[in-house]
Amino acid sequence: MSIALRPLAATDSLPELTALLHKAYAALGAQGWNFTAVDQSVELTAKRVAGGGCLVAVDEAGRLVGTVNMRGPYRPEQDAWSLDAPWYQRDDTAILSQFAVDPGCQGQGLGARLMDAAEAWAAERGYLYVALDTAEPAVPLQRRYAQRGYRTVGRTQWEGKTYASVLMAKALPHTPLRAALLRLAHYELWATRRLLKAVDGLSAVQYRQDAGLFFKSVHGTLNHLLVGQVLLWLPRFAEGTSPVMALSTEAEPDRARLRERLLDGAARWPAVIAALDETRLCDGVLDYRTAQGEPASVPVAACLQHVFNHGTHHRGQITAALTALGQAGPELDLMHMLREWPQPKEISPS
Repeated sequence: MSIALRPLAATDSLPELTALLHKAYAALGAQGWNFTAVDQSVELTAKRVAGGGCLVAVDEAGRLVGTVNMRGPYRPEQDAWSLDAPWYQRDDTAILSQFAVDPGCQGQGLGARLMDAAEAWAAERGYLYVALDTAEPAVPLQRRYAQRGYRTVGRTQWEGKTYASVLMAKALPHTPLRAALLRLAHYELWATRRLLKAVDGLSAVQYRQDAGLFFKSVHGTLNHLLVGQVLLWLPRFAEGTSPVMALSTEAEPDRARLRERLLDGAARWPAVIAALDETRLCDGVLDYRTAQGEPASVPVAACLQHVFNHGTHHRGQITAALTALGQAGPELDLMHMLREWPQPKEISPS
C-alpha cells in the first residue's frame, strides 16, 4: 500500500484527523495515561495544528493514517505552562507533538518517515535542536526516541496528567560551520528581543532625543539596525538583490512598527542560513552592491559573521544610551544566552 506524506491541507477533515489521534492513542489511554490526544476535541486539534506545521500521511484511498505537528518555541507570556519546560522556550529548538500512526499501519516504517520529515522541517528552518515530551512510564516510546538520537533533558508534571513526563531533545545534523552561524542567528533574535524589551521603558521624549550616538537617538540607531540587518543584508542573502539605501535612512518612523519589523527580520535569518548550499557557505563569495551602489565581493561565511557582529555593535551603543538615560541596560552577552540555553554534553548530532 502506497502512503504519501504532505502538509495538512485546508480541505483535510479535522474531525477525521481527531479520530485518527483518538485511535492511535487508545492503547496508551487504556493503560491509564491520559495523553491529550486520547480524547481531545476537534477544536483543540484545530488550535494545535494552527500553531506551526502539521504533516499528514495519506493512503491510496485518501484516508489520514498518520500525523505529526512541528512548531517553534512557546512564549511564557502566552503559554505560562511552558515555564516548566525551558527547552520549549528556546529560539533554536523546534517542538514535535501530536505524533500518531493508525494502528493498522504501524510496524511498516511510517512513524520513522514522519519523524524524518518533521526533523527535516526543523532543519530547513534553521533550528539547531528538536524537542518533545512523552510519559515517563511509557518506556517503549522513550526507547524508540532514544534510538533516533533523542536524550532526556528534563522531567515535569503537566497539570491534569496522570503521569510525569520526560522531555527529550536531539541535535540536528548541521555541519559545524552552519551550526555556528545558526547559533549567531538565534542570538541575533534573542538579543534583539531583550534589547527592545528594555527600550520599551523609555518615554517618547527619551526614545527620540539625541543620546550622543552615531545615529544620534535610540530611534535613529534602531532604524539603522533595520536598514543594515533587514533591508540591506537580508535581501542580499535571501533574494540575491542589492537595494541602495543611505545607512541613516529613517525606514520606519512608527515606534511600534519599527519594533515589530526588527523582530520579524531577526527571525528570518536562521532559515536563510539553513537554505545556503554547503559549498557556497564554506567556499562561496557573495557578490553585491554596497549601500552606495558600488560593487563588492566577500566570502559568504565571513560576511554572515560581520552581519551579526554589526548587530552586536549597535545594540551595545543602545545599551550605553539606556544607561545614560537612567534605564537599566539588559545583559546581552552571547554567554548569557548560552547559560540560559545549555547544551547537555550527551546531545550530539546523530
